[in-house]
Amino acid sequence: MDTDYYISEECNSQPLGMASGAIEDSQITASSSFDKQSVGPQNARLHTELASGAWCPKPQIHSSSYEYLQISLNGTHLITGVETQGRYGNGTGKEFPSEYMIEYQRPGTDLWIRYRNRTGQNHMTGNFDTTTAVMCHLDPPIVASKIRIVPHSKQTRTVCLRAELHGCNYKDGLLWYTTVPEGSRIGDQDFRDHIFEDTGMYAETGTKRGLGILSDGFVAVASPFEENAINGAWIGWNKHHTGGAVNLLFEFDQIRNFSEVTLAAYGHRMDSIDVIFSQDGNTFPLSSQISSLDKDRLLSNSSAKRYDLRIPLHKRMAKKVRITLKFSSDWLFLTEVHFSSALYNDVTSYNIGDISEDGHGKNAIAILGLTVLFVILSAILCSILCLRRNRPKSHKAGIYDQPIKRDLIITHVGNKPTCNIFPTHSYLGQSAVFGAGNLYSSDKTTSTSVSSKSSSSNKHSPPNWSDFHFPPPPHTSGEERIYAEPCMTLPLLPSQKQNISTPKSAKHTSTTVRQPAKTKNANEDSVHYAAANIFSDSYGFDKIPKFSFANLQIGGDLGEGKFTVIRDCIMPNGYRAAYKSVKDKNNMHARKALLDELKTLHACGDNHPHILKLYGADETASLVLEYCALGDVRHFLKTQMQPITPSILLRICADVCSGMVHLENLGLVHGHLMPSNILLTDQLRAKVASPRGPAHHAQLRYSAPESILANSFTSKSDAWAYAVCVYDIMQQCEKLPYDGMSNSALVENAEKVVAGLEDAVFLQFSENLPRGVSDVTTRCFDADHLSRPSFAHIFHFISRFYE
Repeated sequence: MDTDYYISEECNSQPLGMASGAIEDSQITASSSFDKQSVGPQNARLHTELASGAWCPKPQIHSSSYEYLQISLNGTHLITGVETQGRYGNGTGKEFPSEYMIEYQRPGTDLWIRYRNRTGQNHMTGNFDTTTAVMCHLDPPIVASKIRIVPHSKQTRTVCLRAELHGCNYKDGLLWYTTVPEGSRIGDQDFRDHIFEDTGMYAETGTKRGLGILSDGFVAVASPFEENAINGAWIGWNKHHTGGAVNLLFEFDQIRNFSEVTLAAYGHRMDSIDVIFSQDGNTFPLSSQISSLDKDRLLSNSSAKRYDLRIPLHKRMAKKVRITLKFSSDWLFLTEVHFSSALYNDVTSYNIGDISEDGHGKNAIAILGLTVLFVILSAILCSILCLRRNRPKSHKAGIYDQPIKRDLIITHVGNKPTCNIFPTHSYLGQSAVFGAGNLYSSDKTTSTSVSSKSSSSNKHSPPNWSDFHFPPPPHTSGEERIYAEPCMTLPLLPSQKQNISTPKSAKHTSTTVRQPAKTKNANEDSVHYAAANIFSDSYGFDKIPKFSFANLQIGGDLGEGKFTVIRDCIMPNGYRAAYKSVKDKNNMHARKALLDELKTLHACGDNHPHILKLYGADETASLVLEYCALGDVRHFLKTQMQPITPSILLRICADVCSGMVHLENLGLVHGHLMPSNILLTDQLRAKVASPRGPAHHAQLRYSAPESILANSFTSKSDAWAYAVCVYDIMQQCEKLPYDGMSNSALVENAEKVVAGLEDAVFLQFSENLPRGVSDVTTRCFDADHLSRPSFAHIFHFISRFYE
């Protein structure tokens, strides 16, 4: 194939109905309109002159404004393009969108996702006049049920627009996937999922949920190591970073009937593949599992290459599918994973409507006859094999004994193993799935062989891992046992058998600093959510004091966060404490965040005067923490009648820096540092609270540019957050940092900082901050995170002044 990739042709992209009227007025809304009747959202139809000719938002558009035209579709669609026009208004219009952003929403969440194309851009090129329609082809395409077009302009101006969406009905049903671990980055080799959506949603393991490379319809052909390889085409996992195991969790819109899954891969052949299914979205019964083991000879003869792997799934029913890939080579790469499935209700209704009462008996007789015939043929085959085995070995027979053993592939479906023998010199038919250049083309034959080799090259070669047939599922009550044996369940993503190793240099050079304890326990959280007790010894929490909720006296509310609430508490020994729990126990992201806070505080120990002490946790994993009488810094400073002296403010900053030195020395990332997470004792001494590590987002105003743009949290991004806290505290928390800037403006400013643009906005410290402290803290705003000072260096300067 001459190209570096090819694209699925399954979606026959068409206009979705803005111009034709198939999208009704009630489906088109907007944030505001200059005049609802003349330039309301119902007039934003492409190539149409309705009323005054377009939708016009009420305010003028500038770089930090947020006005949008929203189109709600009937069902989930694959959006491949957005086409826009300005307002012609029969010659009176002068307004058009020169630039815009796209946001979208999928079923199952109220969150809006900002679109980024394959090159990382989120600002789409719009129009240059009021009449010409400009098409923006979306790469990757968007899976959504609602779309927002958000006009943007660097200069303040009036904007009006008309629009059309292009795409098709989304039939695959895949809404989200999760990879554990995420793709690997080693030096200049970065094989992470660069087009993965920034959904703000997380699985129980703390990894991001969304869609990206594995579902974008682009199937790379060129090696991922080639210089001209398509950007954002491969996800790669390094054995030394993953322990040789990768878990993929796929979540679908509803229960579906799966016939097969196809993986487009590069590298050496995999050791094994496990596929397990969940109908309720929570439990994964072992009875549904398909496990496959490959013999050593198949691996030793393989080489790194582009190959495709089709796995029959035997009409398994599920809403979630988890695939575990194990490999022993240095790298494993995937460019696409595609499921062949149908809605469970559709399959059921089809079968019922197809069978009449008269035909039912005939079908039963036919099935019985085929079963008897199958048993007879199996018995004959087994007899022949037994006779050959018992026959005296001749020299000729010995030639074929070893190849037969080497080509034995043991496959487990549910709990029953079966064996398939593939003669080394037999010819296995080739599937046309990838040969036709279309990953999603249908194959109505019964062959499950998939190979990128030509038939001539395979004619005298041993079978590949992708050239075997999985046996059908057992005819016993395998599917029925899903609910009959609830104890035989697995967590959403299993823990790896091998610990992930981190290079020694990662502490200072990697964009994400992860402590050994974090790496070790990263997969233990998934077990916590599958079981009731998190305090088994396997979690490493055996030394954390345990409290029974019944023995704690819980009082009134002391404060609350977005997902947590803090209440007054009296421990069994009579000491006062703070009890921190999640607001919604079903919010798995909140539980994961609180569990990470528990881990981090436990790793900090209880002997540092400026880290909030952890007394223990109860059976619900709620935290029992040190009580701080004055609450958080922001609330305290904003409620004081008289300003606090600069020397006390500087001492608070020094206390925080001291606590952060301790975290830095332990290799821990706070990831959530801001004044509301700094608590004060009755002696006005500060304690760092709520450290959650790099897996949880902080507020944009306190986040470093690399955290905002690349979701990278390290001790160096903590240094940026600390500098913002110093700015905030030294001006008595009177106004927010970057006051007047919206979230979109903060993101744009982060882009300017990284690009080194002159109009990037930086915070300026007040004059009450000593010059030496101001100089070293200003260095925390360096765009290059490696150039920022360490907390030990900052504390060396700040400790000179606060006394």
